[in-house]
Amino acid sequence: MKYRNLKLSFTIDDTKFTVLSISLEKMVTPIPRHSHSKNSFELHYVSYGHGRLIADEQTYEVVPGTFFVTGPGVFHEQISDIEDPMTEYGVYLQISSVGAPATKPRERLLLEFLERKFWIGEAAPGMHELMKQIHNELEQRSIGYELVLPTLLQQLILLISREYYRKEYLQGEGTAAPSFEMPADQTYLTIEEAFLYNYKDLTLPKLASMVNLGIRQTERLLLKHYNKTFAQKKTEARMSAACLLLQDSSNSIASVATELGYSSPEHFTNAFQKFYHMTPSGYRKK
Repeated sequence: MKYRNLKLSFTIDDTKFTVLSISLEKMVTPIPRHSHSKNSFELHYVSYGHGRLIADEQTYEVVPGTFFVTGPGVFHEQISDIEDPMTEYGVYLQISSVGAPATKPRERLLLEFLERKFWIGEAAPGMHELMKQIHNELEQRSIGYELVLPTLLQQLILLISREYYRKEYLQGEGTAAPSFEMPADQTYLTIEEAFLYNYKDLTLPKLASMVNLGIRQTERLLLKHYNKTFAQKKTEARMSAACLLLQDSSNSIASVATELGYSSPEHFTNAFQKFYHMTPSGYRKK
């Protein structure tokens, strides 16, 4: 179950966190390779099941109790074990600065969160219960849940930051905190889900309509926050999905081409070879 259009928000120091979706899903089908915009983070906690996470070309085994964060520009995909698929709590949030620049340095714990675009490890003690409590508040909608949820989510960020600090601080300082100049809203989540699930027949006018922007505005937004044109983003999404489909030997090249929205197997083969420098058949053999 996924709860969208939440726009729950809270502020820590001079940083505003806006939560746009919270989910609890059994991941039966693979999640193709994708990334988030410059001010977006996704928090993943796997409560049950097994699978693999591929992030920036590195493969990580996922087991019950695994927690990971995928921040701006981190390409990642998730593949569940067929016999024991992952069940995942997910929180998608965006970050922006509020008010005037801080007159004092950010708290060390907040920087621990902001400075890391990717992290994976064993979840902190209490993570499972906190995720369950957040999801239960959304599911039951008891009186006052709108006040309880921001508090629980703030606890979640602090819990994650403490775990970063505890496990990694002694290994050296992180990179500089990213700049979050855009206001947080639903636009980026809509864009990322459109490419993730609607790559087959997504067009620039359709995407523009989904985010309530003009076509040129939408193209400029993609260039500014993903460093890609619409065509490049769509090709990237199709090629990521192609790799997953080709791993199933029961899918013919022709059926994969159709599933991805290509007019012919030849058109798909040419596009795949241009993107990966090998044919679909060569990839499947490799």
